[in-house]
Amino acid sequence: MASPPRLPPPVVELSLDEQIALAEHQVIARDARIRRRTDVLFRRVKHETIKHAGGGALLGIATVAITWWLNRLSRKHASRHPQPAAAPEAEPPSTFEHLFRDAAITLAGLLPLVWPVLPRAWRRTVTPGTASTVLTFIAPLLGKLFRRKPRRTQAS
Repeated sequence: MASPPRLPPPVVELSLDEQIALAEHQVIARDARIRRRTDVLFRRVKHETIKHAGGGALLGIATVAITWWLNRLSRKHASRHPQPAAAPEAEPPSTFEHLFRDAAITLAGLLPLVWPVLPRAWRRTVTPGTASTVLTFIAPLLGKLFRRKPRRTQAS
């Protein structure tokens, strides 16, 4: 046996005061939703800012420490092996230094293209700006670290 067709509930006409009260209630509910979403957004931004600020400070301190260490090593090496005073030749730039510097600039420029391909864990913890800064500052330091020493030619 087929069920009897259901009739829609009768439409109740609300008075003007009830319509205004209903509209005000909807506006108040919408404002509360917006306020909640805004608060969640601000909390999330504060948390992420604080989370990444520590990494940036740590990166800056590490860069200063590595630069100081490399300069100290080069000064120690220079004091142990003094250069001859006669006719100093201009030292050609190190191949590795240029390669590392150029590679860093190229990689930093290509970072927006490579970013979506990187693992998700990296993208969550490192911002593109931080990655670009690391590439730009650390690569020349690595080039300095792996710099070739010029060969000394024996005068016959």
